[in-house]
Amino acid sequence: MLKKMEIGEHIEMDEEMDLREKIETTMRRLQELKERVAELKRRCEELRQLESQHKVQEAIDNTLRCDKCGHTLDPEQQVAVKDSDGVERSHYHKECFQTLLK
Repeated sequence: MLKKMEIGEHIEMDEEMDLREKIETTMRRLQELKERVAELKRRCEELRQLESQHKVQEAIDNTLRCDKCGHTLDPEQQVAVKDSDGVERSHYHKECFQTLLK
């Protein structure tokens, strides 16, 4: 009878050890996943910032610039030169355009 108790205790201890190992493995996996999520969040934030910078740069690139001096054109100071089909080909400041006519 004593041997049956010892064997039962050993079995319970083995089961308890297996359970602890499973818990530890699960906890390690959970920590790895948390670290991975944190890294993905950081990368997403970097991508958002890059996208924002790209949109700003795109807006700057899409603004009209004087073909002579290269500065941005104010709509009030802009002269557009069109081809025979009516398509705008170049843009100038009024002052820059005047210098071209001289």
